[in-house]
Amino acid sequence: MTTPPVEAFEFDVALSFAGEDRNYVQGIAELLKQRGVRIFYDEYAAAHLWGQDLYTTLDEVYRKRARFAIVFVSRHYVSKPWTQHERMSAQARAMTNVDPYFLPVRIDDSELPGLRPTIGYIDARSTSQEQLVDLIKQKLSSVPGEVKTEPAAFRVPRTTEQQRELLAQRPPAWEYLLFGGVLWQRREALEEKWRDHELGYAGRTGQHYSNEQVFTFLSNSLSDLSGGPQNIERMLSLEAQERAFGAPGEPGNPDLIEHIAKRIVGAYEQMLDVAAELRGAGVSEELSDVMEATARLTDHPLKQIRDFVDQLVAELDTVPERLARGEELQISMDLIMATDEAALRNHAEVLEQARRRLGL
Repeated sequence: MTTPPVEAFEFDVALSFAGEDRNYVQGIAELLKQRGVRIFYDEYAAAHLWGQDLYTTLDEVYRKRARFAIVFVSRHYVSKPWTQHERMSAQARAMTNVDPYFLPVRIDDSELPGLRPTIGYIDARSTSQEQLVDLIKQKLSSVPGEVKTEPAAFRVPRTTEQQRELLAQRPPAWEYLLFGGVLWQRREALEEKWRDHELGYAGRTGQHYSNEQVFTFLSNSLSDLSGGPQNIERMLSLEAQERAFGAPGEPGNPDLIEHIAKRIVGAYEQMLDVAAELRGAGVSEELSDVMEATARLTDHPLKQIRDFVDQLVAELDTVPERLARGEELQISMDLIMATDEAALRNHAEVLEQARRRLGL
């Protein structure tokens, strides 16, 4: 006699739910994860789903890639097109499975199309989250099947949850993935300021300057702007990188890696703020063009920082594939802050014209 091969899956369970029920399902997902259950939960798979054809990918997940589909039935669930897509994929698998596959959890009394009233279900209103997780574990132990054990392909974390998972697993090159993730997340949090800057918008600061005071204000602003590139240079020095990322063969320091990334984006934010303060200050009409020309001096360094983050993140996202091919990683983290000579010449001309207008 021969034993039939045990079918292998990518996930133990795939959770299907409506967004309105996320608060409840989030607790289930976290408990399952703590108990070592491999789950498909959209927030945990955000990096993988990014850029995928979700219609095809989700069909494969709920029809092929999990041992069980756990469906959280509610009035919200029955009315959403994406949950309908997930349900139909799961039910198609259930029709061909000898053992139960489609496991409903009722959040309310809503009727789910295609779900017979004779199908056994768990009532979330009378079952605690811990009890439900225990039942899922029992189900997994009673039905043949196993989960593939290939390591997850970690990329640059775009969310705090992905960042926590990266630090929990610490795959090869995790230090650089963490650095890119903090840079990306911090910069994304400032996108509203960046859009204001691109459009030349700034709310009034409530500060008003006489013509004589403006030149002192401009001098102070230029001094503040020069500090940003200098601080970035310090943060990306070879000494700082070795302290944060570790010498060859040594692990990095996650706190210091995060600190350096925060300081780089902090310098970026400072430049945005200085430009906004220049535009938002109250000055005479004769000097408004000088304020704008000074604010525009930040355009080039801001763009250089943005390009640095985008290019670094794009490079780091290829790390899993490069490691799988056995490549030796060479990651460049050079940010060269070149001067925009055209902007400087324009600023000098506008400033000189203003001085002549004012007889200075």
